[in-house]
Amino acid sequence: MLLVLLLMHAGTIAQDLKEIDSLLVIVESTRDAKTKMNAEVQLAWQYLEHDDTKALGYSSSGLELAWQFGDSAKIVKAGRIKGQASRRLDKPNEAIEIFLKILPIAERNKFIDEQKKILNALALAYTYQAIYDKALDYNFQSLVLRETNGTRDEISITLNNIGLVYFKLHNYESALKYYDQCVAIKMDIKNLSNLDVIYLNMGLCYLQLRKYPEAREYTLKGLSVCRENCSAETTMIGEYGLGEASYWLRDFVDAEKHLMTSLKLAREKNDLRWQGENLVYLGVIYFDSKDYEKSISTLIAADSIATLGGYNQIKIESYKHLSRVYSATKDFERASIFQKKLIQFSDSLIGRELVTSIGRIQANYEERENIATIASKEVIIEQERDLNVAVTFIAMLTGLLVLVLHFGNRNMKRVNAKLYEAKEVIQRQNKELEYKNRELDIQVDKKTVDLARVNTSLKQVNDELDNFIYKTSHDIRGPLASLRGMCNVALMDVQDPTALEYLRKLDATAERLNSILTRLVIINQINNSKLTVRPIDFKSIVNDVMMLEKKKGLPPDLAVNIKIDNDVDVESDQELVRIVLENLIDNAIKFYNDSDRVDSFINVSITGTDNGGAKVRVVDNGIGISEASPGKLFQMFSRASERSETGGIGLYITKTATEKIGGRVGLLTTPEGFTEFYVIFPRSPFAEIERFERRLG
Repeated sequence: MLLVLLLMHAGTIAQDLKEIDSLLVIVESTRDAKTKMNAEVQLAWQYLEHDDTKALGYSSSGLELAWQFGDSAKIVKAGRIKGQASRRLDKPNEAIEIFLKILPIAERNKFIDEQKKILNALALAYTYQAIYDKALDYNFQSLVLRETNGTRDEISITLNNIGLVYFKLHNYESALKYYDQCVAIKMDIKNLSNLDVIYLNMGLCYLQLRKYPEAREYTLKGLSVCRENCSAETTMIGEYGLGEASYWLRDFVDAEKHLMTSLKLAREKNDLRWQGENLVYLGVIYFDSKDYEKSISTLIAADSIATLGGYNQIKIESYKHLSRVYSATKDFERASIFQKKLIQFSDSLIGRELVTSIGRIQANYEERENIATIASKEVIIEQERDLNVAVTFIAMLTGLLVLVLHFGNRNMKRVNAKLYEAKEVIQRQNKELEYKNRELDIQVDKKTVDLARVNTSLKQVNDELDNFIYKTSHDIRGPLASLRGMCNVALMDVQDPTALEYLRKLDATAERLNSILTRLVIINQINNSKLTVRPIDFKSIVNDVMMLEKKKGLPPDLAVNIKIDNDVDVESDQELVRIVLENLIDNAIKFYNDSDRVDSFINVSITGTDNGGAKVRVVDNGIGISEASPGKLFQMFSRASERSETGGIGLYITKTATEKIGGRVGLLTTPEGFTEFYVIFPRSPFAEIERFERRLG
């Protein structure tokens, strides 16, 4: 039987490793973000049983993608795996933070299975941090939920965790009560998983109750459950229990042997908690053996490990025994220091408020049980009373029924005749309704066909319009280029001043028409382009735009001031961002104030926003906007000034590109009377979804 179990376990491990390999291939090769997210979350779940560090890495990456897509189910699952891995890697604070973040999302979406697991893991994290009131509160919440929506096996897990909290609170009788309930359920359902750990926990309780034979009995009982197949963790805890039992039986040599074995296993597993537990008792053994120097160094090591792992109960034990050692060595100053630390730390963890809070939590849970018991008894009494009333009522009804049947027989034939007539009327009406329904179905089908035809026609017209704009612009730009070339040749050959003036005007007009056609092509590209999202380097884009403007020729008396914050972090489509910035800056330069009495300037600033996006402001003291309604400026062919050379397309392009990447653009007049165009870019095209989920969570 044991060989069969080992073969099954080996087969399971091989299957897990095969699935891990296939998931790794997907993560490394796919370019689809959603596929990668699903694979990383599944990979984190697989690694949770083999490698906590890798589980933490893949769950963190999967969680980040889940936030971007606003996938609540994946947010909860990836967050729960990340929290469990963090707790196992001795990062309880990080574990608690992520559990508290995802618990409301699980509750709101009624992810009951995940909610139970999160409550259980959150309670364990608070237990290891010695925040026992919160640990007990979340354990009781888990117990109530599992009693309503869970299996008896799940209930036994929560009972074991509640026993652990009471053990940490030194309420060993209550701890044993919950451990006994846990064992009873496991024996009843014939599920022996983790039974070894529960027996070991019971052994630790009997140790604290100074019932050392019982403590040794339950510790050996726990180790006998798994025998030679005990995990390293089970062996570590069992050796600790045997060591502590031997200590209280005053067999210091045997105690040290077991504790050193447990400490070695804890160090191999990098388990800070059990390293600290073993070091504390080794320090006590050395104290009782009067090896004070070794006792002090061991207890200080326990305190350091407890500080590193955030295990406050171990710190309390370290302070208590360090105070005893220094008192024995007559170093009363240090003894006093550790005594004060012990008092302060104990008061902060197990003070009056904690005791009151735990009492309230326990009372609330017990009151819930009492109310349920009273309610069930009241229901039984109410049911009996209702039954008596029902019997009396039935007897009365029986008598009435006899009378009704007597008179009913005479009327039955008359009623049946009327029912037959009504049936014929209903059948006639049903036939009429069937005919009308067929007519209606025919009309609906006809309208559906017409609607599909119209939609197809509209799509064809839109496609033809886009194609027309694209082809027409390219077809016209060829002759325009030829026309400009002939103008340039004529400008070199013609000497007549009047002809030269006409040729220059013709060349300028051709250039403006070429610019308008170019912008129409840009509009077509914006409407039909797919977003390519990547980090935006605003400094690089603005520098490129300014180099282009310098080549075109900047007015010599125009001051351009640029200020870009270093911490602006935006992901968007770089080409669309460039189009927006180029149009706004080019507009400001084009409409600058050329009066000798005005110091013309353009101020370009790019700063971060509160929600992680970016705000671009282009302020100038140019000729101003003559349009009465600023909103019309962003419409096609609306011109802000007679200087406009593109027929009023530039600002329309700006608005179209901004909306394509989820931003918004607007026009303001500053208090000084200057013109300000502003654009607000979101942190990413997925920023709204992520901000919505964070607000919920």
